[in-house]
Amino acid sequence: MNWRIGTILLGCLVAGFALGLGIKTVYESSTFRPYEWKNPPIIVNCYGDDFSEAQMVRAISYWTIRGQEIGFYEHNPPQSICESDDMVHGFIVLKKAKWWQLDGPTLANTKRMTSGFRLVSAIITYRPGAQNLALLNEHELGHALGFAHVEEKGHIMHPIYGMMGEKFWVP
Repeated sequence: MNWRIGTILLGCLVAGFALGLGIKTVYESSTFRPYEWKNPPIIVNCYGDDFSEAQMVRAISYWTIRGQEIGFYEHNPPQSICESDDMVHGFIVLKKAKWWQLDGPTLANTKRMTSGFRLVSAIITYRPGAQNLALLNEHELGHALGFAHVEEKGHIMHPIYGMMGEKFWVP
């Protein structure tokens, strides 16, 4: 009898998790800005010396002009942050991708960690050499700040690099 109750409880737990994950996925895919930071994030360059500081300063300026807050940018952060394989709360970490981390023609990828509807950390991983492409930092920083893709030509959040532009508007 006890194994039946345990099986039912386990089934309810799995079903609840799957339902919650499904709701979160639908919410993220249908909302332009599903998440925001509680406190302004700190951006750290763990990519390396060949990451242009000027490119990131321009990307930060792009978003601050549009009302987004950034704590500050650290071009030479402590190794303890860069050596961590985990997400670091309060930080947007810029890293160089390993050969297996990005699929096909993907130039960069942003992974976000959330708690409720708040962003708590993000990692932007760049294909080596792509980190200094025009508008790519603005686009990926947009994801790290909580924005989703917009399939309108000229929008900074367009998912195809060649279709991106400098424009930003809320769809």
